[in-house]
Amino acid sequence: MSSSSSSSSHRVMDNVKWEYDVFVCFRGTDTRNGFTSHLMEALSREQIKVFLDDMLEKTECIDVLITLLRRSALSIVIFSENFADSSWCLDEVATISQSMEEFGHRVLPVFYKVDPSEVTEDFGSYANAIERKYGARPPKFWDRKRRLDALKAVANCAGHTSQAIKIDSELIKAIVNDVLNRLVDMSPRVKSNILIGMDARVSGVERLLAMNEDAFRIIGLWGMGGVGKTTLARVCYQRYTSLTKEIKHYFVRNINQTCEKENGMEGIVTKLYSTLLSESNINFDDLDVSYRRSRLSRLKVFLVFDDLGTLSQLEQLLLGDLLSSTHLFAAGSRIIFTTRNRMVLGNVGARIYHVDFLDPDESLQLFGIHAFGRCLPPDDWMELSHRALSYCKGSPLAIKVFGGALSDKDKNYWLSFLGDMRQIPTPGIHDVLKRSYNALGVEEKRFFLDIACFFYGTVKSILIQYYHAHYVLENLIDKSLCICVRDDLGERIQVHDLLREMAWSIVNEETKLENRTRLKNIDDIHKLLTTSLSTNGGRATEGIYLDLSQANEMRLEANAFEGMTSLRFLRFFYPRNEYGTIKIHVSYGGLHILPNSLRWLIWHKFTAKSLPSTFSPDNLVTLSLRGSPVMERCWKVEAKLVNLVWLDLSNCINLVAIPDLSWSSNLEYLYLQGCKSLTELPCNVGDLDKLTRLDLSDCTNLRSLPANLNSKCLKDVRLSNCPKITSCPEISSGELEVLDLTETPIIALPAAIYNIKQGGWLRLCGKHISNFLPISASLKVFRLCHTAMREMDYYNDDDRQQGSLPRFVRLELVDNPQLKSLSRNIWKMVSQILILQDCQAIETLPRISQPLTGLTELRIRGCRNLKSFPTGINHLKSLQVLHFTGTDIKSLPFTIHELDQLSTLVLCSNKSLEFIPSNIHKLVKLSHLILMGCSSIKFLPELPSNLLNLDVSGCTLLQALPSNIGRLRWKELYFEDCPQEGTHLPQEVVLNFHNHAVCNLHPQGVVQHSGSEIPKWFAYKSANYKNDSCMMVQLPPNSTIKRLIKGIAFGVVCSSDIGHVAISMTCDCNIGTATAVASWSSPGFGFGMTQSDNVYMWYDKNLLGETKQGMLAEAEPWYERYDGRSVSFRFTPKLEDGEDSEKLKSIKIKGVGVSLMY
Repeated sequence: MSSSSSSSSHRVMDNVKWEYDVFVCFRGTDTRNGFTSHLMEALSREQIKVFLDDMLEKTECIDVLITLLRRSALSIVIFSENFADSSWCLDEVATISQSMEEFGHRVLPVFYKVDPSEVTEDFGSYANAIERKYGARPPKFWDRKRRLDALKAVANCAGHTSQAIKIDSELIKAIVNDVLNRLVDMSPRVKSNILIGMDARVSGVERLLAMNEDAFRIIGLWGMGGVGKTTLARVCYQRYTSLTKEIKHYFVRNINQTCEKENGMEGIVTKLYSTLLSESNINFDDLDVSYRRSRLSRLKVFLVFDDLGTLSQLEQLLLGDLLSSTHLFAAGSRIIFTTRNRMVLGNVGARIYHVDFLDPDESLQLFGIHAFGRCLPPDDWMELSHRALSYCKGSPLAIKVFGGALSDKDKNYWLSFLGDMRQIPTPGIHDVLKRSYNALGVEEKRFFLDIACFFYGTVKSILIQYYHAHYVLENLIDKSLCICVRDDLGERIQVHDLLREMAWSIVNEETKLENRTRLKNIDDIHKLLTTSLSTNGGRATEGIYLDLSQANEMRLEANAFEGMTSLRFLRFFYPRNEYGTIKIHVSYGGLHILPNSLRWLIWHKFTAKSLPSTFSPDNLVTLSLRGSPVMERCWKVEAKLVNLVWLDLSNCINLVAIPDLSWSSNLEYLYLQGCKSLTELPCNVGDLDKLTRLDLSDCTNLRSLPANLNSKCLKDVRLSNCPKITSCPEISSGELEVLDLTETPIIALPAAIYNIKQGGWLRLCGKHISNFLPISASLKVFRLCHTAMREMDYYNDDDRQQGSLPRFVRLELVDNPQLKSLSRNIWKMVSQILILQDCQAIETLPRISQPLTGLTELRIRGCRNLKSFPTGINHLKSLQVLHFTGTDIKSLPFTIHELDQLSTLVLCSNKSLEFIPSNIHKLVKLSHLILMGCSSIKFLPELPSNLLNLDVSGCTLLQALPSNIGRLRWKELYFEDCPQEGTHLPQEVVLNFHNHAVCNLHPQGVVQHSGSEIPKWFAYKSANYKNDSCMMVQLPPNSTIKRLIKGIAFGVVCSSDIGHVAISMTCDCNIGTATAVASWSSPGFGFGMTQSDNVYMWYDKNLLGETKQGMLAEAEPWYERYDGRSVSFRFTPKLEDGEDSEKLKSIKIKGVGVSLMY
């Protein structure tokens, strides 16, 4: 018998609701009073609803049978000895076969005391019976063939035979289990709308359960509170207990909470084992009877123990014998634990499944269901929904709570709720999370509050040194209160946002400021440090955390920290390596005191020449004073920094000496980049045997380094732009991943370059490098710049093509002026990105002789003698980004259209380029085409339909736009320094800008062109063009026309005196001189070298506007809040590449315009 199922079975729709579970077709005289009746009884015991075919009147038509089949989930056809003698049975089979074909009806054939071949073969007993009944007479021939085909179709479905299972009771059991499996598989998920993301998680647990194996298994579902462990366990429990009735099953809920009650655990255990043994009122002591233990060992079970908290609970549930727990129940048993404490699972050899948070798509679906009753929020609520989800961070519990709280509420309520939710604890969430905190010991609670309030994102090894208690941190990880995430710096400790908020709510339960142990609020910190509270009442303060980018300026007296004898943690910082203005000013003479209890000191932009002479830094684990403008040395006295792990003095431009590190055997991270006054490094730096990262980049006056760096775990050494360093230390580490010598003129390369680990980074620079180095490792990044290399001959041998070639994820060959030729194997050596820049001797590139699927980016820049693309470039099948800029190419290869993955094509400054192939429109994925400075191009062909960005700035001979420009859904068009006179360029785009913006799906769009006037269609324009960057607008009064507003368009006429300036523009809308109404920021744009006036237009469909802090201001559009009133629009330029007052002064705004888009 074939094991294949119906080919149409997958067409069964999930939303079908069946009246009957099973339709049974059988030959009554053969099996009615025997096998079929026993099968019916077994199906009924399992609550399977059955329709027997003898419930039909034989006179009823086939249409009635078809209707019944449509109303039945599946059919069982019992083939027996005399089945084919019945015309009615044959008609039923023909109708079932027809239903299989037409609507995917499912069938389970059962061959009862008949061989399957007798049913399916052309000369079997069934075929003979049909032959006797119908013969071969023409009128009956097709009836005969139809019945034979139907028998084969049904019999070839997967089913059961009495030949394989000879005992009727076993055969019936197999059929019933098969039916149950099929019904579960066919049925839509119950409440699938609230089980978002569950399928993948269930599959992960199923792999660990391995239900087809006989071994006894314990599975632990481990994760943070509210992450969905219980829900996942319930789904797995329901799935398996509905299919395996012979297994005893039980679900014990909320063990931790129940155990808080008197005799709680004893009640759980007695009820559990009373149910399993089918005995009533078994007490706790009765379970020690050997006979009951023996019965349990023969019992196959499927148990779920939900919310297990301690080892003691586990011991009681398993009757006190953890070592032999696998023998407590029969082989094939399964137990699932859910817990926040991973430690309890290790004692029973559990296989652990970490229940993680929902991903962004799953989160959005779950939120949509609870907030809107649909799988996704409506489009106009999407931005607010994402704001709510940014707080939940994938926690199903938080998503459900917030979704329910916001359901059926208007946008004003949403904005108020979202504005307050970080300040006001959410009881339903915090109560769940706080149970984990309450179960901690005193030291663990203190450690957790420190991590959640201050240390999230910190390197694990630093925290271990900070507390001298490795086990405490591991316990918190095991109890799901923090997690360990690996990145380039090693293992970092992360804490979920909800746990952090809970931690701060615990800290803030103390109402008096002077009694709080940890401070983060800007106003609280200002009050503590600038009043007498610090000296009179700051003894309880253990930690202060201040984000300087959000703070106002503060002036501290010399004794600001006097009396803070418990202060362990002080962090005044700029995030993400930002360097803002000085926010905290200390008195002229500096600080007189810092608490010696400090173990963590981060003070960016510290404004004294040194730390106080009275301060003893011996307890410090972390010291960061980066960006301190006047600091010359950390302290004036010697100190034994025995605990120091992290030292960051980067960009202290006046630093002349670093602290003595001879005692700092625990130092792992040393950052001194940008210390331009530092001339030497102490020799003992070479003896720091735990050092993993050393950064001396941009130490432009550094003259000497230790001869050796002896740390065996050194991973990252950066010596770029140290122009007075001529020799690199020998590096002993076998763990080296990054060596950066860019712009450093070393004479001899260290042997360490040949020991870089697989997947590491190597950046080398220097004219002494005359050959491409014989690197054997596969590196992530390999950069060679400013070398005297002429060719890559080392890798040209054909023998090296198979196996001995190095592999680089990214290969950069930059400013190698003598390099004339590349290895013919270079295309095989680079797996993702190849950059060739300012190698001006190269005239040709190696041929690409066969299809390659690795390279995704090819960037050729400033190779001004390169005259053509590589032959066979169409073989780069995975190429997505192609830059060919500043070369001598005249045309693109005609095969360019075969790069069907290409999304970005940049051809800037190819002054000889004249021709773009007409087939470029076939690049359907091309979204960015940049032709800036291609001054010989006169015409452009039809462009790809998905193009979003076109830049033809500086194409001074361009005479016309592509014929399909009006049909493109562009986002950005740039026409600066294109011809104006005698062409329609760019007038046709400018005039159509408004219509395009209204119809476009993109929320923002940009057009820039040379010119000096705001287009006439702008409704509001500044009164004159004399450096006017502000204008007044009278908003229309309240009317129904405002409902038609789609967005707002902005126009600016501006110029730059120096050219080549990249800026963006901000437009602020205000009432009077103070009240901010809304704010918009443009995409970035730039100026060429002509210094002529430019018109820059952009549109924005954000009708709510944004405040200065980037948060949505109100729920309704800004123009509805202030209809009929006068508002001002002020335009301000902002440099894209940081602050530069001279560049900003060069930008002149000569006129502005605003227009509402209808």
